[in-house]
Amino acid sequence: MKQSLPVSTPELSAYQVLLRPIKESDLALLRGWRNSDFVREKMVTTSLISEEQQYAWFKKICHDHTQMHWLIEYRGKPIGATNVKVPVTGETVNTATTLEPGLYIGEPKYQGNILAFAPTLALYDYCFKYMKVDKFRAAVKSTNVAALKYNQQLGYQISSRDDFIHLCLQKEAYERQTVTLKSFLSRLRKS
Repeated sequence: MKQSLPVSTPELSAYQVLLRPIKESDLALLRGWRNSDFVREKMVTTSLISEEQQYAWFKKICHDHTQMHWLIEYRGKPIGATNVKVPVTGETVNTATTLEPGLYIGEPKYQGNILAFAPTLALYDYCFKYMKVDKFRAAVKSTNVAALKYNQQLGYQISSRDDFIHLCLQKEAYERQTVTLKSFLSRLRKS
């Protein structure tokens, strides 16, 4: 029997993208993206992921209420993955006021493209409006200049530095900072 994520993971559609809960049939595609040099070198864990590891991860997240995972689709085609996780033990995604996001664009055509903001905007809008979330926390490798710039364009502020750059995003800063991005990505585009 094919497994899917907990029912609490909603399908989200905004800014020209669809975020749909990950299914077992997505695992080979996700693993291919995750193991690509472009994605892997930016991850905290840079080792290659085996088929068995990918499946074990999927089985775990199917029953884990501290995280939600989505496949990102643009014009009906998968282009990446995004997620949110609870940083505090004892909370669930539905009760947490702070979440840690994750994102990668696996499809090379859209890496470094303004469209990469669309899934984050859709996800953050949902979390700020319909969940108890009032801030996001992120940790970026100090060598990942593109991710740091990306997060700062969303309104994140640097809170500390060590091997990683630790960032915090308050709802008000996000709303102020993303007006232009939202306007641009909300316009319909020709195929």
